[in-house]
Amino acid sequence: MTDLPRLALVGCGRQMSQNLLPFLQRVRGHRIVACVDPDLSLAKELQQESGAALCADSIEALDLDTVDAAVIAVPPEPSYRLTRRLVEGGVDCFVEKPAGPSTPALQDLHHVVDRSGRNVQVGFNFRYAETLRRLHELSRDARATSCSVTIDFYSRHPSAPQWGVDTTLEAWIRHNGVHALDLARWFTPSPVVQVNAHVIPGEDDRFQVNVFLRHRDGSLSTLRMGNHVKRFLVGVMVQGMDGSRYSAPSLERVTLDLADGLPLGQELYGTKNLDHGWDRSGFGPELEAFVASCGNDAPRAGDTPSIADALAASVLADQVMEEIDRDGKNGLGHLPDAARASV
Repeated sequence: MTDLPRLALVGCGRQMSQNLLPFLQRVRGHRIVACVDPDLSLAKELQQESGAALCADSIEALDLDTVDAAVIAVPPEPSYRLTRRLVEGGVDCFVEKPAGPSTPALQDLHHVVDRSGRNVQVGFNFRYAETLRRLHELSRDARATSCSVTIDFYSRHPSAPQWGVDTTLEAWIRHNGVHALDLARWFTPSPVVQVNAHVIPGEDDRFQVNVFLRHRDGSLSTLRMGNHVKRFLVGVMVQGMDGSRYSAPSLERVTLDLADGLPLGQELYGTKNLDHGWDRSGFGPELEAFVASCGNDAPRAGDTPSIADALAASVLADQVMEEIDRDGKNGLGHLPDAARASV
């Protein structure tokens, strides 16, 4: 291997050009050597932006001995196939979530990655957002025993069926709401033993989804998410049995609302988006962690989202969809007699 890891950018569409490459260009310690896309015109455009030595319309056109790592941003089906091929060729991979079109595909990829010994990191960038990292650290004691975690995750898109999924609802859950499922596992690593999911439908294929995850240690994660909003929003709240409540109502601040069960209202961390989204979005630290982990001898980060995490989130997405579809009742049990409303 050369002194600096040699990176190939695979998939030169909007996600790569607008999100990943601008942050990758601010990360030191690597060289971009190739841009790959079936649409060669896109590969050539990104080649000019990145300074890569060559472009190609497929990874088969590359000599994998000249590539140490790849950053992959393509739809789930080709993402699975490309990651599998690159890992078998000895190439470390950063792959955008969900990393595969289905749970069986991710199970297969997990086995391939385990056998290969390569480093494969999955793009759950919100784990790297500075505000959520601070909340994660500050609430560690509260989360050491049973706790309650509430996650708000709202995004306008996808607002139509995409990537081979039949409905907007399932496309959104599997390809955007999966971020919330990953955050729930990150904040409460105790295994999930029960899933309940309910949908509040709106007009024009808009919806709100409420998901309740009960964990083996008694913790409860509540996910409030959907595409019925006009703007993007992420927020997390942690309430512990020690009488504390930590809140990150947005990606800009962390507050301690309750201490020993009494109102406190102390701001513990605050930021403004003055770094062009480096820490706020998490893309920068996420790609920095990947570059640092590339190479045969580099230690792997202990909290880096892996194919195993993508697989676990996919299993939860399956269970959420099963709950929603159960008996056509949207996961809701029906009372034999309607409960009287308040007067």
